[in-house]
Amino acid sequence: MIAGVLTLLLFTSLPKLTSAGCTDGGNGGCSPPVGEKWDRWDMAGSTYTYCYHGCAVDWLYNNTDKFGLNKYGGVVGVDHYWTHQGMPCVSGEPQEFTRQDALTLKWKEMFPTIRFLQYRILSAVNYDMAIQNKIQSDPNAVIRWRHAPGNASNPGNGSVCWNHKSGCFNDPHRINNPANKCGFHISAAAYNWSNPTLKDWFIKEVVAPSLVHADGIWLDGIGPDNGAYMCSGTCCGYGKDNSPLVQHEIDAHCEAQTEATTAVQKYLISNGGWEAQKCFNYIKGCGKHGLPCASDKPKACERKLQTYAAWATNHSNYNFVVAYGDRNSGMHGYDDKTLPGTVAAFMLMRGQHWLFSIGTTGGGGADSFPPYNKRPGHLTPANAKIITSDYGRPKGVMEAVPGQPGVFKREYEKATITLNCHDFSGNFSEHSQELSAYS
Repeated sequence: MIAGVLTLLLFTSLPKLTSAGCTDGGNGGCSPPVGEKWDRWDMAGSTYTYCYHGCAVDWLYNNTDKFGLNKYGGVVGVDHYWTHQGMPCVSGEPQEFTRQDALTLKWKEMFPTIRFLQYRILSAVNYDMAIQNKIQSDPNAVIRWRHAPGNASNPGNGSVCWNHKSGCFNDPHRINNPANKCGFHISAAAYNWSNPTLKDWFIKEVVAPSLVHADGIWLDGIGPDNGAYMCSGTCCGYGKDNSPLVQHEIDAHCEAQTEATTAVQKYLISNGGWEAQKCFNYIKGCGKHGLPCASDKPKACERKLQTYAAWATNHSNYNFVVAYGDRNSGMHGYDDKTLPGTVAAFMLMRGQHWLFSIGTTGGGGADSFPPYNKRPGHLTPANAKIITSDYGRPKGVMEAVPGQPGVFKREYEKATITLNCHDFSGNFSEHSQELSAYS
């Protein structure tokens, strides 16, 4: 059994389930995922990665057969940059949603159980015709200059407010590069969430298509990069005096955006999908209150293992954990050398609906202009074998190994997983054969 008294200070620092904010809509509609496809215990199905600055799935797609790896089945979010923001245009029309679907189908052909989360954003970025057509056809779809900044009694010209700051849209060498052959300028406008019909349109035309081939979305906020925060007056130096909205309109906008985001999250989860930006509980490694890592002193490693293992037994503490990462995944608290011990720690602590965050070494971004480069980076073959392993489901909870202070184990159906907190070495001993320790 797990020994020791749980530290109150540590528990007060564990992830909370509620948040709200005008730049992202909060997580009021989040709850645990629904459906068997989310209930994975094999490492091959228990990782999370985000393709943005590097992409582990691209590396796995090209190297699984080469190195004899198990089929990857984790959860992957794909940034709009990784699909080149819908570029180039086809017959003058951007193709963002189509390119997200195409990548979904490509990867699922090789990795049928992968859970793919497509990029969506709470701003009206017209790099897909669903958004462009809505802006053109509905005068109340996005925020317009209906009055002068800071003065609701002084009429404006009624034009759409666009993001004129982000280099993404305003650097002529990027998405609006003439080589992309688009029929109109691509930028970000601010959805008029105060329009009572917009929420249902957004779910039907922007969110629901992500469940046709993929498994949900990674819903980006409205600032400060590609969003239209300057049009809704919600952050980054913009407010009631220099945006198209005065304060009572900003307040109404924020309330309506939160309501819409909540509805999106509830829709996805009730239909077997997921929203990654706000519904995951991200927990990084290292630090006083982080997950155990190789730099911890043995006693700190023990305390963290025991505390988080106990916390994980109560699913009401969380919705869906991403361990050792954040919304952009990555390796927070470990590196290539310490991955084996970190995976062992994860497998000792984890509960239902836990994912291990992975990233690549040497990865970079992807471009929305010719020649549309991508820099996925790489995994080491040895580590790729660990993160695509399958030791079955746990047969019980973590236990201290008798007579070996600082050593903990957990029995899985196919292996005994052990972590030694003195040197942070992990051991994966298959029941059919004894494997040498990974350290």
